[in-house]
Amino acid sequence: MRRELVALAVALPVLAIGFAIVRSERQLARSNEFVFAIGGYDPRDLLKGHYLQFRLRARDLPTREACDGSNGQTCCLCLMRTGRNDPVELTRATCATATDQCDGALAERYLSTSLRYYIPELEAPSLDQQLADAMQHEAATAVLAIDGPDRVQVRELRLYGVAIAAPR
Repeated sequence: MRRELVALAVALPVLAIGFAIVRSERQLARSNEFVFAIGGYDPRDLLKGHYLQFRLRARDLPTREACDGSNGQTCCLCLMRTGRNDPVELTRATCATATDQCDGALAERYLSTSLRYYIPELEAPSLDQQLADAMQHEAATAVLAIDGPDRVQVRELRLYGVAIAAPR
C-alpha cells in the first residue's frame, strides 16, 4: 500500500504538467494568430522568472458598436487584419458583434493587462534593453494566438520585424 501511495504521489504532478502542456498546445493549434503593436513596458519580475512584460498598444480606439459594461454587455475589441505582418486594426464593440463580424475578438480588459513572454536567463539583460528601445521607436509587436475573447497566449515577440528566438 505504501509503495502505491509513493508512486501516486510521483505520478500526479507529472500527469498534471503533461495535461497543462497538451491543453496549451491544443489551444495554440486551433487558435488564430494576430499581430499587435505593443508598448507600456514593465521591467521583468525577477520573482516569477525571466519574462519580458508588455502591454498592447492602442490609441484612440474608434467604436464599431456602443458597448456599456454596466448593462451586462461584455465589451471586446474587434480585430481586423490589415496584412500578414502588420498590426491589427482595433475597434470597440460588444463581444457578440466582434465574434460574428470581425476577424477575431479580444476582451477589452487585455488593453490594461500586462502580458509576459519567457526568455532565457542569459539573454535577459540584452533583450530587456532591446525591447525598451524598440518600444520607444514603436517597432515592437507581439503575435498572439487567440481562441476566443478570453483565451490568449503570446506566441512570439518581434523587435524591428525580427522575432525574438524562443527559448530552447
